[in-house]
Amino acid sequence: MRILGLDHVSVTTGDIARSLAFYRDLLGLPVRSVGELSGEEVERITGVHGARLLSADLDLGRGQVLELLEYVGAAEGGALARDRPGSGHIGLTVDDVDAIHHQLADAGWTVTSEPVELTEPGDWFGARCMTVLDPDGVAVEMVERPRHPRVLDTPLDHVEPLDV
Repeated sequence: MRILGLDHVSVTTGDIARSLAFYRDLLGLPVRSVGELSGEEVERITGVHGARLLSADLDLGRGQVLELLEYVGAAEGGALARDRPGSGHIGLTVDDVDAIHHQLADAGWTVTSEPVELTEPGDWFGARCMTVLDPDGVAVEMVERPRHPRVLDTPLDHVEPLDV
């Protein structure tokens, strides 16, 4: 057995129309499909008796999919705290983090940081990142990678490993 790659990332939303307004309309992600899921197979996959879901698949490019799911009739709950085990975030590659920052802030979304350039040696060196919260409080990190990778001051073989 071996893992072949990432198939999709899924986010459970309290209101799929509101989430589509954010991901499709504001961020411009193309919709691959929208539909409703229910029945025995859905119940078995989710482990939720009587599960009925509204779903939307958004195209992230290069075969990657963001799946939005709304459990119809589910109790409304808050998003997990970002520092709580089991929580997560979505990282999207963008071509201009400053422009998307202004677009999101101007549209009134909760932008939790200005764009920050990462300076630690390694794969993230030179990347510029910022985070916004989606309609359900899911953290969405916008990542602009350097167009021309910079030469590191410290060779990677001299970077200290983490003690874990």
